[in-house]
Amino acid sequence: MQETLFLRAGGRLGRPGLTLIEVLFAMTIMAVALLGVASMFPAALRSVMTGGQTSKATMLVREMLEMIQTDTFDSLDNDYKNFSTSSLLPDLMDDPPKFTCPVKTPPAPGAFVGPEYNKRKWLCDMLAVGSNSGTPDAGQGLTGGVGSIRVDCVNPNGTINGTVPCPTELRQVTVTVTWSGQGARSVSLVTYVAKTD
Repeated sequence: MQETLFLRAGGRLGRPGLTLIEVLFAMTIMAVALLGVASMFPAALRSVMTGGQTSKATMLVREMLEMIQTDTFDSLDNDYKNFSTSSLLPDLMDDPPKFTCPVKTPPAPGAFVGPEYNKRKWLCDMLAVGSNSGTPDAGQGLTGGVGSIRVDCVNPNGTINGTVPCPTELRQVTVTVTWSGQGARSVSLVTYVAKTD
């Protein structure tokens, strides 16, 4: 059997293939490249989780704004002004609780309706507790989520303040959801509600 010899770099004759040093050098380059790619995954996962939480918070803020807009104008000052979901937590944690999550839709006859129903539903949606377990459902709700509503008077000159009674029939409503997820985060939306006859 006849062997074919090749002239290698450096002028040596030998068999075809790679030397040990060439294999080690190639593996080192590949390991460095793979480590660079692998280090991107935790950062990407954090970004996806933060984006998901921000989307949930935005959805919760929009939900409350829509519920407020369906209520009467007078309920803004009477029921929603300076509201925070943290004020309802004791009612939910009482033994027995004053209400349970999820809040039934539509409420039973004679049950709380309007702003009280909306505020309780908003808290339950923020906590996203299961109907049987009383614990947060996986992937729902916001960790440490707290919702707040601020209602301000819009004066005839367009300035905002807490004048009582308000000289106009226009209110600025700010709905905010704050949560703890890699630091405190919040989403706020502002809308204006005018009294219509």
